[in-house]
Amino acid sequence: MVHAKFYLVMKKLFLLILAFLSLPVFCAGKEKLTVGLLNGPSSIPAAYLIENTSDYEFQIFSGADLEIPKLLKGEIDLAVLPPNAAAKLWNKNGKNVVVLAVIGEGNISLFTTDPDYKNLESLKGKTVYCAGRGATPDYMFRYILEKKGVKVSENGPSPDAVFLDFQVPNAEIAGTLISGKADYILVPEPFGTVALMKGKSFGVKKVCNLSDEYDSKNYPLTVLVANKKALDSKKTAVKNYLKDYEKAVTWTLENATSAGALVEKHTLGLTASITASSIPCGNYVFIPADQARPEMEKLLNIFFERDPDSIGGKLPGEDFYQK
Repeated sequence: MVHAKFYLVMKKLFLLILAFLSLPVFCAGKEKLTVGLLNGPSSIPAAYLIENTSDYEFQIFSGADLEIPKLLKGEIDLAVLPPNAAAKLWNKNGKNVVVLAVIGEGNISLFTTDPDYKNLESLKGKTVYCAGRGATPDYMFRYILEKKGVKVSENGPSPDAVFLDFQVPNAEIAGTLISGKADYILVPEPFGTVALMKGKSFGVKKVCNLSDEYDSKNYPLTVLVANKKALDSKKTAVKNYLKDYEKAVTWTLENATSAGALVEKHTLGLTASITASSIPCGNYVFIPADQARPEMEKLLNIFFERDPDSIGGKLPGEDFYQK
């Protein structure tokens, strides 16, 4: 009897030791994602994950031009990009990029100090400062103006057209309006919030949100993408990240002040106060790729009609969107 009890105790002890010894092997094999973020507004919801989980490694880039090579090489698994940039990568790099979700929708608005502004048609003969020739603000504004019968001048100010000036980067555009160097600026968030906060005493006002003028009332502005090889080899980790990111978006929208503090703490390119004030206008969302496909294709068609190469020469196929 004693020997039988001793045998059972030793067997249990052996199994416990075996389980303990196998634990490091299991942990070492755990899928871990490396996520690329762009320094600035598109990364605001990710601040919650940076603060609250160690399951992911985050790399922060000052621009997509630095992020994209690492995504294509597989040095980062996920990345945040404009929709047209993602489409161009898919077309030009062997379908090696897959859209996981739309994480930001339209938040581009027109601001002015001009007391005579009435509507978009009244912009004829005016100059509008807009950062990023060939980017979403540029193409979306042209699309809406043309729908209203308003021409866009390509060769300087014109009395019967709107001239778009691309000389000033987003970070400096608010200053041109406040200083009186510009009468109109077209900017996404949080730069619109910056213009309103700093230009209140100078008569700065928001006169048009492009989403209100767009046919569908909303358009994708930012997407979360994956390197195809990483998606195939780390399916569980990607699935978990999508769940965690969706929760982060919800938390961010409900806790703007706390989110602002985290963005500043983790040096994501914005101050706490600007971040907190801009979140209600930022249009942060989480729409899985298969649900977002119709609006993605509509936006990409706008790019394609103006410059096919802006999306890589053609609309991406169905395998561009994760199912």
